[in-house]
Amino acid sequence: MSSERRRIASAATLILVAYGLSRVLGAVRELVIANTFGTNHNLDDYRVAFGVPDLLFNLLLAGAISSAFIPVLSEHLAKNEPERARQIAGRVLNASFLILTVGAAVLFVVAPWYVSLIAFGYSGKDHELIVALTRILLLQPIFLGAGGMVIGILTAYQRFFAQALAPLFYNGAIIVAAAVFAPRYGVTALAVGVVCGAILHVGVQLPSLWRTGWRPTMALGVSDPGVRKVGRLMFPIALGLAAAQVNVFVDTILGTSLPHGRVAALRYADTIAQLPLGTFSQALAFVLFPFLARDAAVRAIDSIRHRTALALRLNIFVLVPASVGLAILGVPITAALFERGQFSQESVRQTAYALTFFSLGLAGQAATALLVRVFYALQDVITPLRISLVVIAVNLGTNVILVQLLAQGGLALGTSIAATLNAILLMRALRGRLGGLEGRAILRTVRRALIGVVPMALVTTGVAYGITGGSLQGGLRPLIATLAAVALAAATYVAIQLGLRSEEVGVVLSVIRRDRSRV
Repeated sequence: MSSERRRIASAATLILVAYGLSRVLGAVRELVIANTFGTNHNLDDYRVAFGVPDLLFNLLLAGAISSAFIPVLSEHLAKNEPERARQIAGRVLNASFLILTVGAAVLFVVAPWYVSLIAFGYSGKDHELIVALTRILLLQPIFLGAGGMVIGILTAYQRFFAQALAPLFYNGAIIVAAAVFAPRYGVTALAVGVVCGAILHVGVQLPSLWRTGWRPTMALGVSDPGVRKVGRLMFPIALGLAAAQVNVFVDTILGTSLPHGRVAALRYADTIAQLPLGTFSQALAFVLFPFLARDAAVRAIDSIRHRTALALRLNIFVLVPASVGLAILGVPITAALFERGQFSQESVRQTAYALTFFSLGLAGQAATALLVRVFYALQDVITPLRISLVVIAVNLGTNVILVQLLAQGGLALGTSIAATLNAILLMRALRGRLGGLEGRAILRTVRRALIGVVPMALVTTGVAYGITGGSLQGGLRPLIATLAAVALAAATYVAIQLGLRSEEVGVVLSVIRRDRSRV
């Protein structure tokens, strides 16, 4: 068990660093895009065009990668059947590549029809540009999907280094396109950069894939029981994951009814909100998934229960203060990151407004990402699907109402409400499946987190307002205000948690130090 804990701690440290770098590059990417385009209407066209290829990838491939594929491979590896695992991996990879290629070809043909459907509030000229961009971007899910499948294989083999590099290359290509080519060629350069990044995403992982024993073949394995099992799991999983994608899709459609620039502001706000999720919560869930799948294969329910509860507590410990901090520091963070070039003070105001509402759903998004993976590790794909259908209905209703009341802030709030509801329903269902979820320990963590964020919020507000005076202006002042406020707020929160003898402080530090005894 000690060697396993060492692997988890080492993998968690590597993925935390890699996710952190990826989020930094993602922020740089959005900063460069903001400097070049601000929140003008051409960027809105690009965001709308990006939605359909992204939906294709997430519905057809993300479900298999993060949900159906890894548990099946982990099951064979846990049974010491590496050759069988490699055989299934190669066949599923080939089948997925074929499915994505066919799906992209169909969408290429019908692009004018569905663009007129999703961008009904835009002009005919906008529609032409969105169709052209969509057809370029449809290459992205093919290559990014192949890269995602390789990530699934490497994760099952608990090989994390190459897959940690992949998103860095993806973001790097988009940054180069936005900084070098976009000023001359406009948003078309962004679309080409996305495709180039997707090719690099899969290419950088191929050497590690080769070392697992994989070799290219043409076999699809339609009659292979392992491939069929992945397919049976994938279909309901894809429908379940559609909840999040439908939320994004609905936001985009409703956003086209708002003044130009609001869709872009919503995207910028979501990018900022994803920073704490991507650098901690998603990395934690990602690393735990293959270990949970292996535990499920040998029916180690007690281990699954403890790991799930500990991960939930760590998410609460980190994301409660992060949510409060984002809500308070929305203006200086946005101004520091984006307020330059075409990104005006009005753009800062609109983005920070949406960010306030996005921050309310961080804990719900983190818990959902973790809990869904626990169900998938148990190869229970129906429960998350049923819950996601309820969440979709609630999200549709709340977004249609709230967008009329709060504009893009209403779309962000509707997403937060849906994420929180999803987490609550998943947690309730999982308690029955695992025979409990260490609820008292989780409640103690919630209580300590709430005690800590009250003085932290006062410190954050005082420092930020004292330095910026509430100004929307960019430059060094909001950057200094953000860094100073974050540093003092973190020190305040950690000091209070140490005074409360919070166990989570020690666990987080042990992961950073790769100390196996606390993981």
